[in-house]
Amino acid sequence: MKEAYFDEMRRLLSLQTARYPLMNEEDAVKFAFQALLGPGHLVASKERALLRLRAETKELTATLNEPLAEALSPDWVRLNLRPALAIGLSEERIADWLFLSAAKPLSFTRKDVYDFCLLLDASVRMQAAAARVLDEGFLPSHSKAYKDAYSPAYRVLNAQVLPEEIFNTPR
Repeated sequence: MKEAYFDEMRRLLSLQTARYPLMNEEDAVKFAFQALLGPGHLVASKERALLRLRAETKELTATLNEPLAEALSPDWVRLNLRPALAIGLSEERIADWLFLSAAKPLSFTRKDVYDFCLLLDASVRMQAAAARVLDEGFLPSHSKAYKDAYSPAYRVLNAQVLPEEIFNTPR
């Protein structure tokens, strides 16, 4: 199972690197972390998730210039907030999906994140970036270059909690 899962993640990561060419090792580690572990580490309660989401969406401009959903793995999806706002998805609905997603049991560990990253690239730079995920207190973030170029604004959600139309929404 793990081999097929990792193969699909590699395919999806290649789509991400084509869409976001400034991705580096730090961003690949974040991708792997989210693709294997989802958002559970960030969701203490539905109410707190909703408050954070409302604060973030206040600063965003609704647009359809990016995909609504981007698959990270067979289980996890990034729901981009700007197009979500543009099609009228409420913060409450997104927070519900986030809370349900965070409750999903995980099949993978931080060690799996590390292993996937080294399968991608065994360079010293990747080893250094990936090794940090083995520390239970570490949460990966996007690189400065990625943040500056793409202004990411999304929530990682479990694909099973999302309605099918999320995946079929044109952009």
